[in-house]
Amino acid sequence: MKLRSLAFAAAVSLAALLLPAPSSSAAAAIPSCPGGSICFYSGKDYGGQSWEWTSRSGYRDMPNYLHDKVSSFVASTDACFYNWQPKERRTVFNGDHRRDYRGDFGGRIDAVAANC
Repeated sequence: MKLRSLAFAAAVSLAALLLPAPSSSAAAAIPSCPGGSICFYSGKDYGGQSWEWTSRSGYRDMPNYLHDKVSSFVASTDACFYNWQPKERRTVFNGDHRRDYRGDFGGRIDAVAANC
């Protein structure tokens, strides 16, 4: 009986060593964004201040707190992101999302519109 208990304890210990530990730095879940909209965030991982652009609103300049400062976004529609100096455009598709976008085009985005 002792041998079985010892073998079981050894198997449990071995399994604990081989299985990965749960990560404490799990990535933020992608938040929902209403259909026909793009949700922009000032913080990475969908944090900070947010702003919702809708495709029905047409062309819009980014609010001051997001102008050249979009850190993350979730797209529930197709759209176009604009930078004016130098002139650049980025097509975004329904389902696109970025949790850390500021080091990319999010650090240059000036406006959003339904079409490029």
